[in-house]
Amino acid sequence: MVEDRWVSYVTQGIALQKMKVKLKCLKGDLKIWNRDVYGNLHKTKEGILKEIEVLDCKDCVEDLMDPDKLRRYDLVGKLLLTDKKIDSLICQKARACWFKNGDSCTKFYNSSLRWRRLRNEVKGVEVGGQWCEEPSTVRSEAKRFFDNRFKATQDFGVRLNGVEFEKITPDDNKGLIVEFTVEEIREAVWHCEGSKSPGPDGFNLNFVKKCWEFIKEDVVEAMALFHKTGAIPRGVMPHL
Repeated sequence: MVEDRWVSYVTQGIALQKMKVKLKCLKGDLKIWNRDVYGNLHKTKEGILKEIEVLDCKDCVEDLMDPDKLRRYDLVGKLLLTDKKIDSLICQKARACWFKNGDSCTKFYNSSLRWRRLRNEVKGVEVGGQWCEEPSTVRSEAKRFFDNRFKATQDFGVRLNGVEFEKITPDDNKGLIVEFTVEEIREAVWHCEGSKSPGPDGFNLNFVKKCWEFIKEDVVEAMALFHKTGAIPRGVMPHL
């Protein structure tokens, strides 16, 4: 479905803009597919559990026939797959929740901030072998510690006279400015953790890896434009 949709999109503009539009259109199509095909996982799980319960009750009364045994075996497999899908969905929603609400003044953000503050809070300091939690003493000891640590002297003792800095060769310089190859881009993508996402757009690097064969032309074209310009055009978010 993803491949069919991707090749059907007709876009205009520079490479980065075309890729951005394709990802946006694909996200809309995936939402429809998720609703119509993927469905509600929790309701699906409830239906499977109820059907397994009916077969188990039947097995208590009489031995299950072979078709019922095969049906129960198939249901258990579907239940395990559904649980795995639910775990993956929870993980994705947690990441999306942070991207959506993590930097705004929301209950989610404030609870995360409060937990971080409690974890990083300095309860007290040791002064003269005695533990002290008096706020004024803690502040003065912290100030004294950093004053001593970062105190500068008149002479830093740093001399660069006679130091010969290494230089790159013309061949190395040529290698830095040459255009990216498909193999280099693919290697960079495959070295990244699949669950990582470059932005809150819903597409992580597992998506790029699984769909590489039919999106690589757009990716390479976008990277070539980025290499030539050396900057991202205003209003365009790079996905790689």
